[in-house]
Amino acid sequence: MNRRHHTPAFHVRQQGAVLVVGLIFLAMLSLMGVAAYSVATQEERMSGNTRDRIRAFEAAEASLRDCESVLAPIGGGLPLFNGSNGMYTAPAVDQPQQFEMSMTDWKNAAKVRTIPTALPDVSIQPRCIVEQVIDIEVPPEVRVAGSLPTNLTVYRITAVGFGVNAGTSASVQSMYVRP
Repeated sequence: MNRRHHTPAFHVRQQGAVLVVGLIFLAMLSLMGVAAYSVATQEERMSGNTRDRIRAFEAAEASLRDCESVLAPIGGGLPLFNGSNGMYTAPAVDQPQQFEMSMTDWKNAAKVRTIPTALPDVSIQPRCIVEQVIDIEVPPEVRVAGSLPTNLTVYRITAVGFGVNAGTSASVQSMYVRP
């Protein structure tokens, strides 16, 4: 007896449909895996960039506090505002301000004050400039029994910090008033 003639009819009609369906499922699962990997990689890059921006901001804040400490001692002398070590006299109000003019010079250590204590995990140590802006007279009615001096000086402090990547930077600014 020949077995070829007695095979069921459904075996004759199969043409590899299971193989095609399996390949379709495999392709769909592969696409889902590639998409999941791509999303995870992008999120990792975004979190790294955010961490670097935060590091740059913290470095700028540290530099800002360093420059403020130069101005803080009331009894001590002030540095010369002659353009050296980041100490400047601010230009007139209608002129470009020093922090705007020196934006391309932030990496030149001779034009800025570099933080004395090196910070780890930054590509460039943070730096700042101090501008002596204006002297203001304190009116007598504001002075209470000599508690305020007759004149106060206003300073503008601008600091820039960098992240692990030198292209990541943050800048902060404060106004400082002292007698």
